[in-house]
Amino acid sequence: MLPLLAGAWLDRTGSGTGVGTGVGTGFGAAMSLATTLMLMPAAFPLPRLMLVRGVAVTAAGVCAWLTGAHPWLLAAAVTASAVAGALWPILGTTGALATLFVAIMGGADVVGVPGLAQAAGAVWGALVALLLGRLSGGGSPRPEPGGSRLRHAARLGVLVGAAMTLVASLGLRVAEGHWLVTSVLNTMRPTPEATGTRYAKRMLGSLAGSALAALILVGHPSTLVTALCVGAAGALAHAYRAANYAYWAIWMPVMLLLLSDFSRPEPWTASLARMAMNLLGGLAALMATRWLWPDRRDE
Repeated sequence: MLPLLAGAWLDRTGSGTGVGTGVGTGFGAAMSLATTLMLMPAAFPLPRLMLVRGVAVTAAGVCAWLTGAHPWLLAAAVTASAVAGALWPILGTTGALATLFVAIMGGADVVGVPGLAQAAGAVWGALVALLLGRLSGGGSPRPEPGGSRLRHAARLGVLVGAAMTLVASLGLRVAEGHWLVTSVLNTMRPTPEATGTRYAKRMLGSLAGSALAALILVGHPSTLVTALCVGAAGALAHAYRAANYAYWAIWMPVMLLLLSDFSRPEPWTASLARMAMNLLGGLAALMATRWLWPDRRDE
């Protein structure tokens, strides 16, 4: 929330400095997105986790800048990042989500230096995480056997590649199709059982969270109100993640949709589109884990 408020304040007070034209707001939104990705729940040693995520988020800013005019290159970069995260659990979905969201929301070079806003957000997120002492991830991660991990990476690569191909061919923001990719990334797990559980919780949470975001966007909230809502949603998501993933699934859509709206006005229908894309992406992930190189090992 602090980067959003600081960026909005700079836009209101900056005159003749290039700040009062939305640059501050754009930088604040880009920095807040990076901070959010840094603080995603995970059960790994914090110093190493923050280093890996910080490099990934900053690299995503540079990558989004390099591929900005080439959607097919962006599709390849997101797919490669997803496969890398499946093979290297400490990276997880951070690289793929960062590359996609920076490209969609903008801010890769909002102040003329590619990746600067993402690096600033990574530093801020790391400081917050280290001060808090941990990021709740619901227990220590259990290593997957090599064959299972490879099958999961292959399935994820196929689905993310197909979704990114569709999104790139139609245009990144057409019908909010990029949410199809994020749904696949956040839903697919190595086994059908784990994927089904995640899908059910994401659907229930997304229905509630997207509906709440739509209600907020219908009111055309001010910059201050939007920043406060983003901060509140983020705090609730992190506070209750350890209790149940469903709480995370409720509050994260609110946070991400309002972050998108912060630097680029979004219609309330964006929330409805997100729900539809979540449904389709989750179903695709569930079918892939059952029928595409299935791994029946218990969760």
